[in-house]
Amino acid sequence: MTDRKPPSIQLGSLESRRQPDFDAEFEPRPTAGIDLSDLRRYEGVLLSRCVAAMIDFVIVSVLSILLWLANCVATLGTLGLVSLPAFILAPVVIHILLCTYLLGGPTGASFGMRACGIRLVNLEGRRIDHVQAFLTTAMFFATVPIFVPVLLIGFFTERSRLLHDIVVGTVMVRNRPA
Repeated sequence: MTDRKPPSIQLGSLESRRQPDFDAEFEPRPTAGIDLSDLRRYEGVLLSRCVAAMIDFVIVSVLSILLWLANCVATLGTLGLVSLPAFILAPVVIHILLCTYLLGGPTGASFGMRACGIRLVNLEGRRIDHVQAFLTTAMFFATVPIFVPVLLIGFFTERSRLLHDIVVGTVMVRNRPA
């Protein structure tokens, strides 16, 4: 018989090894925010915002139509059970997901906002995260279709902020001052 040794595993010591620069080394570096005190950043933001919303609605409509066509094919397989819910919910879900992803991304702007030269930032002038982007988009869909005059609040608030901007803590600015 041969003597076989089981494989050995080297265990480290149980002592706590704290690296002195651990927090400083791996802490994310704060990004410099834009200067929100420059009033030129807010000139024409309301009109640009409306145009951007229309562009986004057109893009979402095209995506929804493509999804609806695919849904028509799927309707044959499901005998129409998913047709109506998918037709009604698809545009809203697509818009919320798309805007949440894009607003929380590095540019802080949807496709329409990029075309109009505006973006959404927090009150410190930094880009928003995906949670703020989701809350902004969800509140937009909760307030605007039900109570359209809520958009008029932008004429009376500082920096032309809308209701969902005030609640979430965001502000719409121009990419470059006018």
